Amino acid sequence: MKLLLSWMADSGAEFEGISPDIIPFYNFPDVWQNLTYLASYIKFFLAFIVIISVTNEYSYRTIRQNIIDGMSPTEFLLAKQSMIFGFSLFNMVVIGIAGTLMGLFYGSSFSFGMYFTDMEFLLAHFLELVTFLNLAMLISILLKKAGFAIIALCFYAIFLEPALVAFLNYKFDDHWLITIFPIHAVNNLIEVPFQRYVFMEIQDYVKISSALIAIAWLTISIALNYVLIAKRDVG
Repeated sequence: MKLLLSWMADSGAEFEGISPDIIPFYNFPDVWQNLTYLASYIKFFLAFIVIISVTNEYSYRTIRQNIIDGMSPTEFLLAKQSMIFGFSLFNMVVIGIAGTLMGLFYGSSFSFGMYFTDMEFLLAHFLELVTFLNLAMLISILLKKAGFAIIALCFYAIFLEPALVAFLNYKFDDHWLITIFPIHAVNNLIEVPFQRYVFMEIQDYVKISSALIAIAWLTISIALNYVLIAKRDVG
């Protein structure tokens, strides 16, 4: 990002008269929201890994063999949850380390108060990944084919739900139903932060309501994953 901002400045780019290379992107505490927002796009790549991992269990019938050999549905679910939570925790730690180093090297000032302010964005990023990956796992179990599951996830997350949200916004102007759509709930944890650099108001905190909705979807998706694994034919 530092190289990108410098390149944009050298190319003559400006934002409302502000040179990109003087934007305090890495200043504490802004760095936490900036980095976690950018890192949120990695959730699709991680979701593809989860989808392939889960659907391969069905394609190669390893889930059936494991259950025949004595693995319970709970143990299978815990194994996949360990992968999901591991991915999410590792990503959160990497972002935390990256934010610390970038803030120290490229930020304009440092204090422990500023450093720990807004660190809840790291936890919000962890919740975002865990919830999204469990939704991807749910689609995987339903469709059992990696290609179909990936297409379904991308279609719903990128086209279908945004279209429904736009329709409700157009018809009813911030209807309460918008807040409970799963992808919208996940994305709403960390709002776009960059308007602050052109003196626009932003949401620079994690809403408790957004976190609760995401936790609700996480709980629902884990429960449905368990029910589907336990009750469906795994052949």
